[in-house]
Amino acid sequence: MKDRFSTGITALILTVLVAGTWWASDYAQRAIDLDPPAKNTHEPDTWAKNIVLLRSNELGVTVSRLEGDYIEHFPDNESYEIQVPRAFHINSDSPMTLATSKTALLFDDGNRIIMKGNAVLTRLGDTDNAPLTFSSEILTLLVDQDLAHTDLPAVAINGRSKLSGVGMTYNNKTRQLNVLNSTNVDIAPRQKENQSNSNQGVSTTPQMLKTQP
Repeated sequence: MKDRFSTGITALILTVLVAGTWWASDYAQRAIDLDPPAKNTHEPDTWAKNIVLLRSNELGVTVSRLEGDYIEHFPDNESYEIQVPRAFHINSDSPMTLATSKTALLFDDGNRIIMKGNAVLTRLGDTDNAPLTFSSEILTLLVDQDLAHTDLPAVAINGRSKLSGVGMTYNNKTRQLNVLNSTNVDIAPRQKENQSNSNQGVSTTPQMLKTQP
């Protein structure tokens, strides 16, 4: 009889302990405010004004410079958005290029820059080549490859030659401009040298503007 009584008391105590533990756990969960899960939204976490970003090569020499009036960082895709950007590409073997637009998006540690809103890329002239401008509503710059391209309507002007088309890629290393679909080509003609007519201009050799077949 004593064994049955002791067993009953033990079972009752265990039941009370289990019920008390469950109640305490439930009360604690309801009493403590838990932080909601983080939302993966496209919102900036840092910002700065009047910024200057520099990229260097393996020798520590600056190869590109990016300026802007205002910059925001977005942690969801590790991108940056810049207002009124000015991107400079510096190469000791060729003239400097300058790209401007209303806004710009930076990806891949600054290697890929998407210029948006009246985007213009200008390669300065030198003793052998006239200045070249490449403009479109959106231009994508690949800094390491020294390339600029767009899938939208674009205009390229080199000296007195002008090319309009849809879809262009400009290779700054080779100075070659490829056009997917050209809409208008105006190549300045060569002018004869040593002409007796003083009203004739100086002879020029326009940059080769190529279209893809």
